[in-house]
Amino acid sequence: MLAMVAVIVLLAGPAAAQQGGNGATGGAVPKGGAAQAGAAVNDAAAAPGQHPAKVAGTFGQWSLLCSEAQAKTEAPSCSLIQALIEKGSKKLVFRVSLAYGPQGNLVLRIDAPTGVALQKGLEFSPDAVKTYRLPFQTCLPRGCTAVLVVEDDLKQDLQKSDKGTIDVYALNGQEVKAQTELAGFTEGLAALDKQRAKP
Repeated sequence: MLAMVAVIVLLAGPAAAQQGGNGATGGAVPKGGAAQAGAAVNDAAAAPGQHPAKVAGTFGQWSLLCSEAQAKTEAPSCSLIQALIEKGSKKLVFRVSLAYGPQGNLVLRIDAPTGVALQKGLEFSPDAVKTYRLPFQTCLPRGCTAVLVVEDDLKQDLQKSDKGTIDVYALNGQEVKAQTELAGFTEGLAALDKQRAKP
């Protein structure tokens, strides 16, 4: 289960992450705590009022989490998720997820800590080839959420890239970078599409 949690080093240092808050969603992952690491991803995916999601598959550092359908004619609600843990403090800092929205669009969502400079938004760059800007949509006590509809160009960049860089700014102006692993994304997206096609 530990494989589903990507351990990262914040390039700007742990202090910048602390400036932005304790974490986006979920909790710390103790060293060697594989079961607790899996629980952190599970807890982060569960929205209030919904059944906890179950791991339907792992693809590199990505986990496919699905909650049960509310009716037999509906497909299960699934998200492809990668949790990014700060290496020093073992705290969840960013959570990257992809899921299909109500209008059938594939949506990229990145949860970030509180305390980020909202007007600057969040930047995501697959393999540093092209930078996509995600505006922050909501901020709650547990973290802030940036969302972007995935168009064909972004989908292709995600599928052919090895890594992606997340870039935000803390309130003191300090830049905070984190890296997400994109290996396994193509397989994970195919599994997400397969779950979506279920009756």
